[in-house]
Amino acid sequence: MGWPRWLTFNYGFEFVVLPDRVLQFFEWGHTWRDIWTDGRKLPPNPPIQRYLGYAVGRWEGDTFVVESNGYDDRSWLAQAPAQRTGTGRPGGYPHSDEMRIEERYKRINYGLLEVMLTVTDPKVYMTPWTTTGTITLIPNTEMAENFCVPSDSIHFNSENTIPTLPKQ
Repeated sequence: MGWPRWLTFNYGFEFVVLPDRVLQFFEWGHTWRDIWTDGRKLPPNPPIQRYLGYAVGRWEGDTFVVESNGYDDRSWLAQAPAQRTGTGRPGGYPHSDEMRIEERYKRINYGLLEVMLTVTDPKVYMTPWTTTGTITLIPNTEMAENFCVPSDSIHFNSENTIPTLPKQ
């Protein structure tokens, strides 16, 4: 899925705070991204393009601000079903290697986190666009493992989508 789709997908994430960075750990795919908080600035052109980009974070009062760039072109910001694209491949809202994202996380109260996300990509979109939402804390829960593996697809298809022929 890539970033920022993982933020909007209906699976959880958690922040793990380390001395020089914050890990944003995702239940989907059981993976993470590094958000560097050691004072470095976001490089204009990161040396390596990455699926989850290159991110730096800082605090502005009670708001955690994350800036990122350096995204490769494997991900989509949203996805349309393959049958709608007419190509047999999923499509959706693409981005270029010039995409920059700013995220702003603010705790509204004990159980609610407000997120504001701004996408800037002059190669693909005429103007930056911003979306906001809230994320609910679910206390006393643990992150589960959620992997997309071929055996899950095979099992799902055989149980739910492959028609069963009537016995002769």
